Amino acid sequence: MILDLCPLARELAEVHAKAFDDAWSEAEIAAILASPGVVAFGARRDADLAALLLCRIAADEAEVLTLATVPEYRRRGYAACLIEAGAETARSSGAKALFLEAAADNAAALGLYAQAGFATAGRRPGYYKRSGGTVDALILRLDLNSAAAPPYATSLPHRSVAVDRLEKLCIDKGMRMTEQRRVIARVLSLAADHPHVEELHRRAHAIDPHISIATVYRTVRLFEESGILTRHDFRDGRSRYEEASDSHHDHLIDMKSGAVVEFVDDEIEALQKAIAKRLGYRLIDHRLELYGVPADD
Repeated sequence: MILDLCPLARELAEVHAKAFDDAWSEAEIAAILASPGVVAFGARRDADLAALLLCRIAADEAEVLTLATVPEYRRRGYAACLIEAGAETARSSGAKALFLEAAADNAAALGLYAQAGFATAGRRPGYYKRSGGTVDALILRLDLNSAAAPPYATSLPHRSVAVDRLEKLCIDKGMRMTEQRRVIARVLSLAADHPHVEELHRRAHAIDPHISIATVYRTVRLFEESGILTRHDFRDGRSRYEEASDSHHDHLIDMKSGAVVEFVDDEIEALQKAIAKRLGYRLIDHRLELYGVPADD
């Protein structure tokens, strides 16, 4: 029996805790359920909730946020029924594709998803931590209509070349580009300064009021781990972010206003290489930060 479980955050959290070591809390699940486009389904065995599925639908894409089955109820068809229910709901809501993530070493889950019609659309290297190292995450895609949909939506209005480039980097690294991630990526691409998370949230929230600061934190951490963002600590107690670039530059921080000025000086670059060489090293990287106040103060 498939049930609408949106009011039951506590029960969902209990199932998630039984299914996963790194389970989501009741507060985290409640926040997800309150997000736009999220639907929740569950399968009951008598009075027990045996399995759950959380799915987010945004425009013509949908993603499975989590699929959890209580261990004692696994391999009984509950997960397959929930995937079918989620896919049908997404399809009826206009989604063309359903995405989910799975660990590359989770043979049982990959078999289930393959049987449901999912195909590999991307890979995130070393995403899941294991006791002996890391395991890749596979991004899987299920087409929800007869015509093949593009892997990611590409028709956002008011987009610049920089936004396209940042999104392309995300896609090339195997990320699902949900609408909220697109908004955050757009804000980062358009930023002329080095915003901290609170400022990124303020700007993103002005575009989409449903974006939470927790979503911004998770997204910038993901972007940083993937090499898309560079994080800086400019001594104000908050991490600052800028788009990673192949071209090197240094920073001067105005201690009075907090403004960050980027600069490149060939003499400084040459001097640093010369110092490293004199000390018996070959310079491969460096970071220079200057701190000052306006000269006329």
